[in-house]
Amino acid sequence: MTGDSSRLWIAPRDSQGWHDEYVLAAVNWLCQSLPMAEIDKRMASTESYFQTAKQRWAQGDRVPLYDKQDTISWYLHQALRYADPNLRPDFFLPEGYRIAPLFRRLGQLLPNLLEVGAVDERAARMLKKDKGQPDDALYELLVAGAYISRGWGKVEFLDETPGLGKRNDLLIERGPEHWAIECKRTGRSGYAYEERIAAEKIAQNAHSLSKGQRKSFVALVQYKEEIIELGESYLTSKIEHFLEGSGPFEWDEASSRGVVFDLPWHDLYVVLNHDDIYFGSSRMVELILGQYDPIMDFTMDGTWTPAEGRPLHATWVDQASLVVWRSTSEVAEQRKARHFRSVVGRASQQLPGDSPGAVHVGYENVGGNGVERLRHQLNQQTMLEFDPGKTGLRMVYGNYFMPELVTSRNESCAVSETLAWYPVGGGREVHPLPEHMLFSDEDGLPGEHF
Repeated sequence: MTGDSSRLWIAPRDSQGWHDEYVLAAVNWLCQSLPMAEIDKRMASTESYFQTAKQRWAQGDRVPLYDKQDTISWYLHQALRYADPNLRPDFFLPEGYRIAPLFRRLGQLLPNLLEVGAVDERAARMLKKDKGQPDDALYELLVAGAYISRGWGKVEFLDETPGLGKRNDLLIERGPEHWAIECKRTGRSGYAYEERIAAEKIAQNAHSLSKGQRKSFVALVQYKEEIIELGESYLTSKIEHFLEGSGPFEWDEASSRGVVFDLPWHDLYVVLNHDDIYFGSSRMVELILGQYDPIMDFTMDGTWTPAEGRPLHATWVDQASLVVWRSTSEVAEQRKARHFRSVVGRASQQLPGDSPGAVHVGYENVGGNGVERLRHQLNQQTMLEFDPGKTGLRMVYGNYFMPELVTSRNESCAVSETLAWYPVGGGREVHPLPEHMLFSDEDGLPGEHF
């Protein structure tokens, strides 16, 4: 029951005093951008906000866990709680899993990053002016680290120049060769965000039926049509058919196919007899379904007994519903892909016309909104037809990365990463940074990994 090959592993009770020195180094460097009194005040405020919110979560009130106007302080807070065993009980897995690997990579790159021109100024601006939206700056730091660690002798952040329009983020030089680099970090497109919200509302209606009938179940759904066109009550009739019957209910229609069945408790209860588990985590999903796939989107609701001192963890679960879905709609994928062209279009306008330029587009994929082969093909075709105008745009890199909610007994954080490159306008393929990875010093494997 305790072997790593089995999903019924029990959390280790020893060797948990480890520190992540890379994460700690990154946090310490960033905190040096502010006076100690100011950073201490902001971190104390973030801790107080989190502790208050945590108690409300335990009562079922899902209030924000941090002040969105100071997101970078929340990132620092969670990075420390991952890296320091004394603080680790307050590591909030549903968000910390994407923060920890990012700060770990910054710590690994730090000796090289310190050679980048104006890097301290960029870090300081992130903690001050950009404190509510730090993801752009963090992505720029990763890209700068990739260039300086892969043989470019000079990598420099360019200052913002008020009144003269926006400039590109980086200037890189190696001998006589020089490039202008622009970075655009993007999450889900507007359409993808709307799709996720629509799917969550559909799932919430299913959860309400589960609670109202005190009946636990799992619903697995593959949406064939656009989710945003289906309506919030789309699954209601399917759930009601299941509740009225005595076994699983399956369907296959034009808009979706799926199945609803009784939630299997055995494996979850076996582990809960020994461990507390964060309610609705990937670990809990793995124990219910028998496996966890990072590409799945899901929500979970129910009633559980909070663990003492860790109210977001369940020591027992009395009732639960799990709704898992994935969209395979080609129309939906095409609408998401259109976002790529608009991002590149905006980025290219910040490149000069007197030197070759490259745009890095960073996509953080969370859950089922991952990279699809169809979207990659659409992006590829779009860039072949793209007119860079008077700019020097030659190459577009798509850095797609997915922080993983790991379920392995001896693994704490991981990132899957894919690099795609798109020559612009059908011209000769010229690379300033071929086959690079942002989260690894190694080059990626050739080929398409979608």
